Amino acid sequence: MLWLVCYDVADNKRRQKLVKLLEQRGQRVQYSVFECPLTEKELRHLLEKRWLKVLNLREDNLRIYPLDATAKKRTLVFGGSPPYEPPDYVIL
Repeated sequence: MLWLVCYDVADNKRRQKLVKLLEQRGQRVQYSVFECPLTEKELRHLLEKRWLKVLNLREDNLRIYPLDATAKKRTLVFGGSPPYEPPDYVIL
């Protein structure tokens, strides 16, 4: 499953922490938008253990939209790279 992760983080320090975490699991496609290929279980784990811990939800906003195979195929891209294709392997 591909997830579209969008954020609006008020504090620069928190924003940088979140960006570093998102860069580990996806591809930045716009300034505050990432495409992340994750299972739902992986997504929930990252939310609970990593991503939400760096945010202040009274000031920050994180939105995650699922993009199934059908939505991904129908995605229109003008400029920039096509929707993220995960590599065959990941080195951690």
